[in-house]
Amino acid sequence: MTSKGFRRAMMICLWIVLAFMYIPILVIIGMSFNGARYGMFPYEPTFRWYVELFTVSDLLPAAWFSIKFAFCVTAAAVVLGTMTAFGLQAYAPKWARRFNFVLQLPIIIPWLVTSISLLLLFSYLGSGRGMVPMFLGNLIVVFPYVVLLVNGRFEAMDRTPESAARLLGASPGRVFWDITLPAITPGILAGGIMAMIMCFNNFVVQYYLVPIGTNTLPTLVFTRIRAEYKADLNALSAIIVLASVFIVIGLSKLGFSAGSLMGMGGGAGSKKGG
Repeated sequence: MTSKGFRRAMMICLWIVLAFMYIPILVIIGMSFNGARYGMFPYEPTFRWYVELFTVSDLLPAAWFSIKFAFCVTAAAVVLGTMTAFGLQAYAPKWARRFNFVLQLPIIIPWLVTSISLLLLFSYLGSGRGMVPMFLGNLIVVFPYVVLLVNGRFEAMDRTPESAARLLGASPGRVFWDITLPAITPGILAGGIMAMIMCFNNFVVQYYLVPIGTNTLPTLVFTRIRAEYKADLNALSAIIVLASVFIVIGLSKLGFSAGSLMGMGGGAGSKKGG
């Protein structure tokens, strides 16, 4: 039996960790309504920074550009990653593990190395920075996460219904659309969410490969913080936090938990069938 003192210590550690994680987020939301210069004290309640954000600030256009760019990269990563994970199922487990290891290497290789390598490659080819290099750089970074999560769903799902459907005469396409795809949808959704988040936040790749004269949100924030900090950034941060909360709540309402998205849902322990 665990002692009462130990349980109390663990609870204190839990609250310390939660405070460390969420107090800075709550602070930046609170400071988005602060009219004091640089968002410091004394606290002066105002909506000034939200008005500025939606009227004259250059942050919102950069944010919309980053969202659209991340969506395009995510769409490509989801399609290619799902096809790749499906293709891995055709190999023997030994070779599938080897291919999967090779596919996961971009997760281990530092993004700095990937970015500089692509910049040198495209500079050698005569294009240098541009939308295509930036697109490919972000795709390389997020693609392995989609493969990892979708392949995890394949390994956890019960393959018996697929075998039964084939024995009953169903075509490969019918088996995929009616049985396989619904079973791996949580993995596809998780991979898409992960890819969207990673691409939207990927400062390193975007900094080295973004076209001259174009700004994504991470590169613009970096440039502005180096020059002068303005509190409209607090307003945008608060909006992003609230949007994230609503997305999580929406997924929960649809029945998707973190465990089910990551392939850890109960009752999914059956391995591949014949």
